[in-house]
Amino acid sequence: MKTWLLSFTQSNFIKADLISVAFYLGSIVIGNMMVHSLGLVTVLGMTFPAGAVAVGLTFSARDIVQERYGTFGCWGWMLAASLITLAFNQQLALASGCAFVISELSDWYIFTKSRGGLKQRLVLSNLVSTPLDSLVFVLLAFGPVWPAIWGQTIIKICSSLLILPLLRSGTTNHDRISPQRRKALNSA
Repeated sequence: MKTWLLSFTQSNFIKADLISVAFYLGSIVIGNMMVHSLGLVTVLGMTFPAGAVAVGLTFSARDIVQERYGTFGCWGWMLAASLITLAFNQQLALASGCAFVISELSDWYIFTKSRGGLKQRLVLSNLVSTPLDSLVFVLLAFGPVWPAIWGQTIIKICSSLLILPLLRSGTTNHDRISPQRRKALNSA
């Protein structure tokens, strides 16, 4: 399997799985902490919620978790990520939870249904899910602050693409799984 600039052997799957899950959940925690403590920020004339960069990484990280755990196997980690948002302020938790459900489900669906390699599916699903997440989150957390919606969308798309150089082209975990195992993962 080729991912994270390393070629993992079968014996390293568990370690790689834990790294991808830790990255996914960690980016959610960091993003929530930043928004909770800093709120909206303006950098180089662009306004966005402070956690946008970290949360943008979650979209690509979730796709990688899905590659490792299968189409439905990643749902447990998505639930864990949703529960993490409850540890933060109520208004932000509600906004984050609603945005999370809408954007993660759209990201999951598009990533699952689209064809092509990991990178192509990741970019396509992120281009749809990040604007949805930004729209829902900013409207519920801060109101109709359109510069923040646009700013967060741009920041999240850019940060979600930061993972691309870390992924090697070629076979992915999904490609190496036997057809029987892939069918079992996707129907679980």
